[in-house]
Amino acid sequence: MYRLEVVTPAGVVFSGENIYQTVINTADGEIGILENHMLLLTNVLPGKLRIEKEGGDVEEYAVTFGTIDITGDKVIVLVEEAYKIDEIDIEREKQLLEEAQENLNKEGLTEEERKRYEKQKFRAETLLNLAKVTR
Repeated sequence: MYRLEVVTPAGVVFSGENIYQTVINTADGEIGILENHMLLLTNVLPGKLRIEKEGGDVEEYAVTFGTIDITGDKVIVLVEEAYKIDEIDIEREKQLLEEAQENLNKEGLTEEERKRYEKQKFRAETLLNLAKVTR
C-alpha cells in the first residue's frame, strides 16, 4: 500500500493512505501503479484516474493535463484540473469543444495557437466521453 495525492492549482483534490492501485492515462499509455512501483516521472493526459483503496473501495476522477511522480511509497498526481466524473460540467465542455473546433478552422493560426486549440479540443472530447459513460 502507498500514499496518493491528487493536486490541482486550486488545491488538494484527493489525499489518502493505503492505496492498492492507481490507474491513469499518461503520455506513455495507461499505467497501473501498485506498491513499490519503479520510480517514474511522466506526463498525464486527459482521462480517467481510477483509485483502488485497500478493502476494495474505488474512486474515479476525470483529470486533465499534468504530471505524475512515483517514488515507491508515494504517488503525486499534479494536474490542471480534476473532477469526480459525475461532476463534469457537460455544457461547459461542449462550449470549449465548439470554441476549439471553430478556432482550428480559422486561417493563419500560428503553430502555438493550433497546438493550444488541439489540446483544448482533446481535453473537452475526453471529458465529454467520460461523462457520457457514467450518465
